[in-house]
Amino acid sequence: GIECIQWIEEGHEEPEFTEGSFIKVIGSIRTQGERKHIMTIRIMEVQSDEEKDFHALEVAYSHLKLKQLSAKLSGELGDGGLSNSMIGGSFVGGGMGGGMGGGSMGGGVSSAGLSFGNKNYDLVYAHIKRCSDDSGLKMDLLYNEVRGKMSKQEMDGAIEFLSGEGHIYSTVDDEHYRVTDED
Repeated sequence: GIECIQWIEEGHEEPEFTEGSFIKVIGSIRTQGERKHIMTIRIMEVQSDEEKDFHALEVAYSHLKLKQLSAKLSGELGDGGLSNSMIGGSFVGGGMGGGMGGGSMGGGVSSAGLSFGNKNYDLVYAHIKRCSDDSGLKMDLLYNEVRGKMSKQEMDGAIEFLSGEGHIYSTVDDEHYRVTDED
């Protein structure tokens, strides 16, 4: 599991959940020392079995897409790989609303291509994933690498999407990022 931290204003009451309750947590992944945690913005009860089922499908889909992107980046994906017809679509709308890591699966995700369905998201994710520095890739270095392929605004949009979906997280400050799925 992963620890969730939520700061509550004095006098403001948050609902309490019993052990075994199904909840959704919206927040951002942070690292302090060697430990990752979720800085929680909101905790809500899951309202239906459909929400639980949708989330399970969303997690499986994201895992397959990240696996496919990783294989594509390392050149392992040939004709025998997973085809777009198998995992090229996206789960958009309904379900968990924000998902477990914030943001929704809507936005720029489409069934048009591999991975996140957006060349800017794919490129930014690939550069951050290649960084081996423990503090992550600094944003000005990332921009130097992607300049000419996208604008600063497009890069910032990709960072916002990937962070909101829980694919990357900020490390030492808001200018350094690492990927969450480091196999």
